[in-house]
Parts: sequence; structure tokens; C-alpha cells
Amino acid sequence: MLEVPVQGVAGQDEGRMAHVRPGRSQLMTGVRANGSVSTGQKECPFCAETIKAAAIKCRYCGSDLLPPAEEQEPQDVRDEVAAPDDVETEAEPQAEVEGEGESGERAGFAERWLGDGSRVLTAVLGVLVLVAGGLLWLAVDMASNDDVAPGGELTAAGSRAAIMEHSVGLAQTVMSYQAASAEKDIAAAKKLMTPAMQKEYDKTLPGEDKRKEQADLGIKVDAEVAPLSEEGAKAAEEGKACVDEDCAASIISATEESAKVLLFVNQSATAPKTKNTVVSPTWEVLTLVKHDGGWLISEMKAAS
Repeated sequence: MLEVPVQGVAGQDEGRMAHVRPGRSQLMTGVRANGSVSTGQKECPFCAETIKAAAIKCRYCGSDLLPPAEEQEPQDVRDEVAAPDDVETEAEPQAEVEGEGESGERAGFAERWLGDGSRVLTAVLGVLVLVAGGLLWLAVDMASNDDVAPGGELTAAGSRAAIMEHSVGLAQTVMSYQAASAEKDIAAAKKLMTPAMQKEYDKTLPGEDKRKEQADLGIKVDAEVAPLSEEGAKAAEEGKACVDEDCAASIISATEESAKVLLFVNQSATAPKTKNTVVSPTWEVLTLVKHDGGWLISEMKAAS
């Protein structure tokens, strides 16, 4: 058996002797036959000696060693990267499920309230719309046909025009007179007056003796409401009366029971035997009252 001195690392002679047998190689402590270090041991980075894995200082060369780092299991980066995608992928179906749940809840709410009577509700709503439309049409129709304002004044043009037309006929009849047919003309005029107005009318008539004298002279009094247009004036010269809206008549006030009308009347008196003609234009105000569906003169006076 041979003894061979072994020189230490870093120039230190430790005086250790290795017992070497002929034909066999020396094996270091903790070094396996295949040259790898056993579990729980490591090699010193300075002297390459095998030392404990937990050693912080080499027992051979005395070098300070770093404490062993805790081994961490390798993390799979692919799992970390894929994790957000997985979360998003899972969140989307969840949103769809929530949406389906809400729509289902709304549908359930509608079904609870409507149920099988939805068609009935639709029909009822349709009827209500028709009724509302009918009421609106009736209100508009009544408003359009309403001749009376809130204060009682007649506002419809047709009603006012009818009063003016009627007042023209009344004035022309009452203010016209023929001495030869005096009794007949006076009776016709009184039919268009109220009893009070008849009494006032009698005061304006000539006496019996005067009427006989006028009859001998052929006196005739004609009253015509003046026309407004030139055409009407030409027609009046030919003995034609004014027509409707062309007559000089205007409503001062009018209700369903009474009316006041202003008229411009041309009154002419002629005596054929004397060939004299006297024309007296005048403004007359007629007060009318409703009687038996028609109009009577309750007052007649010259406008001041």
C-alpha cells in the first residue's frame, strides 16, 4: 500500500495522505461512482471539494459561501398568460345568461299582467281610441255650429246675415206708404211690430182727412235700403232693391232673443199730379225682438 502526499488547494499543505490501492482509483467522500454529488451535498466553487449543501463556509479551503437559495418550482407562464383569456371567455357566456334571465323575467311579468287577455286589452284600447275620436269630432262640430259667444252675442256669420236681411225687409215695409191704399199698408206694417211699437207708429200717421187729400194727389212714399256697390246703385235707379250683403245694414248687437240693426234708408215721396218728388235719406236704428220664431220691431228711431 503506497502513501501519496496530497497538496491542498490555495497552496496549503494539509498533510493528508491518501491510501491508494494498486489498480483502483480513489473515490471522494459524497461523490458517487458516476461522478455526481449525492443528495444533501454540493461542491465548493473554490476548491471543488464536496461539502454539505447547507454549509456557508468550506471546511477545506475556508472560503465563505452564500446560503443555499430555496429552490422554487418553475411556473408555467403559459397558464398565467392564458388565465385572463379564460376569465373573459367565461364572463361572456355569463352575461348572455343574465340577459336571457332578464328578458325571461320581463316576459314573465308581461304574461302575469296580460296573460291570455292581451287580445281583450288590445280590443279595449281600440274602442277607447274610437270613443275619444268621436268625442273630439263632436266637440269640434258643436264649436263650429255654436252661434252664441259666452256673453250671449251671436257670432255665426250666417245667423247675423239672416238678421240683417230680415231687418231690411221690415224697414222697407214699415216706411213705405201709398195714400190710395193707406188702410191696407198700415195694417201690413202693424203686423211687423210689437203692441207698444204699434202705438208709437199710429202717432206718425196722417189723420183721416189728410189721407183723403193725399189719395186725391196720388201721393206715394217708397223706402229702399241703400245699396253699397255701384252695381247696386245702378240697379236702384231702375227700381230694383239691394240684395243681401250689398244692402247698407249693419248689426249693432245681436243675441238669440233681440237685435239692434243700423240701416241707411232712402225714402222718397212722389205726387204724380204735381210731378214733385222729395227724397229723404236717413239712418234708422231698428230694435228687434224674437216672437214665435220670427222677428218683430220693438223700437224704430232715427240715428242721432
